[in-house]
Amino acid sequence: MSKFKINIIAGPLWSNDQAQKLGGRIAAAHLGKFTGQWSTIVEGEMSVIEVEYDTAPVGSTEYTMDVLAGPLWSIEDAKEVCPAICASYGGKWNGQWTTVVEGKMSVCGCVFTF
Repeated sequence: MSKFKINIIAGPLWSNDQAQKLGGRIAAAHLGKFTGQWSTIVEGEMSVIEVEYDTAPVGSTEYTMDVLAGPLWSIEDAKEVCPAICASYGGKWNGQWTTVVEGKMSVCGCVFTF
């Protein structure tokens, strides 16, 4: 099985100690593994952590979670956007979506396996 790495926004991180303390938790929330690498991308405002993933989720436990997707206007829009949104978190779209703030924010139903 292959692996790949991406950077995930982690808010401002002020030190390596803080990054090492929080990186594992942030990576786990995205179903990945923190590599220990991080960097500040906007001084005093935003940092990213490096997260490693396997190319295919493995395991026998599944759960579903709604993930923010920006505004979705129709099922056709959701069919175009949601698969990519869910995949960006390591999941698969389950065909469900809903608007949570009219005209501003919708969520996609994503299934995760671990």
